[in-house]
Amino acid sequence: MKKRVLVVGSGGAGLTAAISARKAGAEVVLLSKTRCAEAGCTAYSGGLFSLSSGTVSPEDHYRRIMETGRYVNNPSLVRTLADHSEATLRTLSEWGVSLKITTSGHATARKTAPSRIMGGGGMTRELASIAKHEGVSILENHIASRLLIGEHGVEGVEAVDWKKRKTFTFGASSVILATGGGGAIYERTDNPLRMTGDGYALALEAGLELIDMEYVQFYPMGWEQRGYPVWMVGLGLLDYIPATDENGKEFLKEAFPLWGVATGKEANLFARDRAALLLAGHAAKGGKTLLHLEKLREEDLSLPDVQASLLFDLPPEKRSAPVRVSPVQHYFTGGVPMDSEGRTSLPGLFVCGEVSGGVDGASRMGGNALTNILVFGLRAGKASAEEPPTPSRVADAEIRMPERLLQSDREGVTPAEVRRELRGIVQEGLAPWRNEEGIERCLSKIEMLNVPRRALRIASSLDLLHAIELHGLHRTAEAVGRAALARKESRGVHFREDYPNERDEWKRRIRVLLEGGTVTAGIGN
Repeated sequence: MKKRVLVVGSGGAGLTAAISARKAGAEVVLLSKTRCAEAGCTAYSGGLFSLSSGTVSPEDHYRRIMETGRYVNNPSLVRTLADHSEATLRTLSEWGVSLKITTSGHATARKTAPSRIMGGGGMTRELASIAKHEGVSILENHIASRLLIGEHGVEGVEAVDWKKRKTFTFGASSVILATGGGGAIYERTDNPLRMTGDGYALALEAGLELIDMEYVQFYPMGWEQRGYPVWMVGLGLLDYIPATDENGKEFLKEAFPLWGVATGKEANLFARDRAALLLAGHAAKGGKTLLHLEKLREEDLSLPDVQASLLFDLPPEKRSAPVRVSPVQHYFTGGVPMDSEGRTSLPGLFVCGEVSGGVDGASRMGGNALTNILVFGLRAGKASAEEPPTPSRVADAEIRMPERLLQSDREGVTPAEVRRELRGIVQEGLAPWRNEEGIERCLSKIEMLNVPRRALRIASSLDLLHAIELHGLHRTAEAVGRAALARKESRGVHFREDYPNERDEWKRRIRVLLEGGTVTAGIGN
């Protein structure tokens, strides 16, 4: 029996897994929710990697990841990532992916980037081309709606071709979930629109548990000014211009020594969680954070670090005065538990990329997202193809559309309206600074918004896609809320105002900074 691997997701993780499984001899079918390689976070990433190479040893990389993750990480997964990062990138280079690996623990895929904002877009396009050349069958506009489980484990996937409004079943000996994260549950996110937590919902419906969902990473600075995009602004920019509070105090930069970093570039790698919490706490107290673009010199605009931090070309009129910035949702560090080859507790089901949990712990180290998707995408693809096939009784066939998606109430609300309402609820209740009352209120509102209780108006193919995505959005928001409620401490990117911290001194010093004071001693983990 020839092994058939079904990959759900067409970002960097899914494409790497698909190619790896195909090269290992399996028949591979890849389901892409929209256009392959174009709509995921990999394409819109900075295209930069942190890894063990040159002067950065695997032990150095391992230590940095564990420290940044506040030791919530799965040590075995971190060890795998650190030990195999350089070899994985060199394997993809051999496939034909344009990667430049340095001797200082970094790599870049930006050479082929179609734009500054799509720093990883060249890499995903190259991977898609390689996948097609290897014989991977790619089905676009197919969103997975259910894992099909039999006596021996996963046997396939139910998916909807939302453009044609048809539902299909696909049989498989193994399924790899590479669906990305759930950033679209927030109003303020730099994630693409299609990051709706589909994989989390699929795993939960199949009876799996999720881990570390309370740890939602917010990038410290994102535009919060009318007329500017909701997008991240790199902390490296602080090495060229100041960010101040409304009184002109550089309160963020003053905190760098407390976190063991000296520059914005270092803070971007190792202190994103603390910087985001400091800015979020300042905003919660009614304060403003102002980025002084008027102090950016013309000659600085061509510098690689400045371009990597800005991502957008800003005309002179948008650089003539200070601009408001505040944290923006960036990444999910939690997800479906896996082993070092992407296996889950459900036989035949593998995961890789942002949908997985365990690598990052309570906060992700900068540059590790792309390293993660390639290392575990490669390993999950190979392992899924080489394991003995799980018998599948699922045939490839068209089936009747689920009843809930066939019904359309003319008097109902559109799925897009429900989505906007949900995002507002989550943005208010599950922002970086949290408390029990706010989380419980948020969960109550999420439950009242539950889709089966709402009459939906589905008038177009896009409405159908939005309706299917609501399930992932709802289950993801609920998972984050329940995990945040259960975690009665502050750690990493999760901050509970109402519970004493295991690092009370760190919490105290954050409050001193927010109240305009000065502290000089270091903060331990």
